[in-house]
Amino acid sequence: MIRLNTPTETMTLGEIRQVVKLATKWCVDNFGVNNRRHKPFTISIRKYNNKKDRYGQFDEIDNVITIYYGTCGNVKLLIQTLIHEYTHYMQPIRSTYHRLYKEHGYNNHPMEVEARDMEKKYYSETFTYIKNNI
Repeated sequence: MIRLNTPTETMTLGEIRQVVKLATKWCVDNFGVNNRRHKPFTISIRKYNNKKDRYGQFDEIDNVITIYYGTCGNVKLLIQTLIHEYTHYMQPIRSTYHRLYKEHGYNNHPMEVEARDMEKKYYSETFTYIKNNI
């Protein structure tokens, strides 16, 4: 049985993919899709990034959400990361992010603040959906 505090290192890649797949479905069903984008988003699940210091990232050029499950220490962080990056997918990243970054930096960036708020607000509801569908 998967719990929020289940370490990702004890999960198979198949289990991690299932959690990410269901969390993504929950996001699509509850937040919708970004119709401004010219191609559908994709999800990439990798163990680590080169620096081993990120949980995930959204590539606004290729429309790819990448989750680094080796950095996400448990299921809760895996879900929160997916919600965080999905929030970026829904935001006007190309037109606004870099300008606001220069003004606010990372921690106070309005889009980062929104993404952190969304992950905190919705991870529990998303996990309930995952538990009921796994």
